[in-house]
Order: sequence, then C-alpha cells, then structure tokens
Amino acid sequence: MKRATIGLAAALLLAACSPQVYPLYLEVRQPSSSGLNLNRKSMSIVYMDGYNNLDSLFERRTASAFARCLEEDYFDGEEVVGLYSVPSLDTVTVENMRSLVMDTEKDVVFLLSTQMDVPQDTTVAMSIPISARMYVYDSMGEDKVRSFKGSSVMDVARMQDLEAKADDMGRIISGRFLSGWKTESFSFYFFDDFSVDEWVEGIQFANDGAFAKSADVWMSLVQKGNNTKRACAAYNLAMVFYLMEDYEMSGKWLALAQKMEDLALAPGLKKRLEPYLEKTQ
Repeated sequence: MKRATIGLAAALLLAACSPQVYPLYLEVRQPSSSGLNLNRKSMSIVYMDGYNNLDSLFERRTASAFARCLEEDYFDGEEVVGLYSVPSLDTVTVENMRSLVMDTEKDVVFLLSTQMDVPQDTTVAMSIPISARMYVYDSMGEDKVRSFKGSSVMDVARMQDLEAKADDMGRIISGRFLSGWKTESFSFYFFDDFSVDEWVEGIQFANDGAFAKSADVWMSLVQKGNNTKRACAAYNLAMVFYLMEDYEMSGKWLALAQKMEDLALAPGLKKRLEPYLEKTQ
C-alpha cells in the first residue's frame, strides 16, 4: 500500500471522552487489468526457445524485460522472478502449466511464445511482423490457463535494434499484469487524552506507513483505560494488521474488539476481511 498525504494535525480535533475517528487515506493495490491478482505471490517466466537463434534471442530478452517490470511493481525491484526456457510447445495445457509450477516452485507461471515472420528476402520487405502470446497459470487461483496475445512490427532497416525492440515488447506485455491502484480510506479510533498521548502517536506511525510501530502502540493500549478504550485499541490493532496484510491476526483482534464493545467501525473492517478469511477456512 502507498501512503496518501493528509494533514494529521488538522484531522485530530479536540475530542471529549468519547472516541473520535481519524480517516487514513492510502493508495491500495488492485488486481491487474488482466483480472489476475498477483500481489504476494511468487512468479516465474518461462519462454519457449525459438526455431532459430534470432527468435531465441528475442524471446529471452522480452522475457527478461517482462520480469524486470514485475519485480519493480510487486517486489520493490528485488530480482526474485525466476527466468527459464523450454522447447517450443505445439499445445499449452493445464497439465503443462502445472508441471512448470512444480519445476519452478513458484505460485504463478507465465509462459511466453513469440514469433518473428522474417522474410527470406528482406530487400523487398519494409517491416517484420512480431506476434506474442502469453499463457498464465495461477496455482493459487482457478485451475485453468489464461491466454493473452499481442503484436508489433520492427523496421527491417533497424534489425540492429533487436534487443531494444524486445525490451519494448516486454514492457508492453507487462502493462496487462501490473497493479492497479485506488485511493481508499481506513479509519482509526483515537481519544484526545493528554495524559495518554499514545493515541496520537499510534495514528502518526500509521500515517507515516510505519505499521509495525503503530501496532506496538495499540498493543500497549489494549490493557489501559476503560472498556471502550480497550475495545478501540483492539480495533486499531485489527486495522493496522489488515494494512500489513496479516488478515488472520486482523480477524482475531477485530473479534476481540467486538466482544468487548459494539463499535460502529467494526462491521466495515469485517466486510473487508471476509474475502481473505474465507480462503483460509
């Protein structure tokens, strides 16, 4: 998640003994335009060896550029996307892709196939058509192979720019699989209690994206104050664990908060958690 800028001091208004609500605005990762949700999944890219050295060079370079784009988006640039090659396949099946998942030991496998229609006599051709097909299998999703295709052209006079064209192709292909982003609001409870300034501190940490430090603050408040304050601290813990994508722990703290008191914000967080907790049941 990405932090969106908001003035903390302006939002934390003077409050009475009742809990106040602070909205934290974040840019939240969404599924890619392909419909695949690749967040927190390991990935590998397998390219089919071409029928000649030119095809193989283009495919390897395209796959490498595609891998770099995925790493920048999902892994903060860390080189963790595996790159492999296999002989060309006439048909791609679920069984093929399951085998690649086992061989690469990754959650998601991309299988790339490209074709350059190079004419025998390049003196009569002005450009070379290039077609690409990407097969995707998500072992944590539906048991099926998704297929995507695209095409481009390369000027014959610029054959020396083959690697640059392959890089462009890899970046173009990646666009379909990169994250979308959406601004969402995540609410925290706080009390303007000058004897216990941890409420402001906990929200400040969350506002700065330091979610683990924020969790430490709420943890210290779960045992302090009256029942309402303890319940609000437990809810804040549930929210910050949600932001850290530890959905199981978030659900546990939310259940504790609801057991202590009927909080108005609790149903909204519970609804957010439902899709994630259903997968673990």
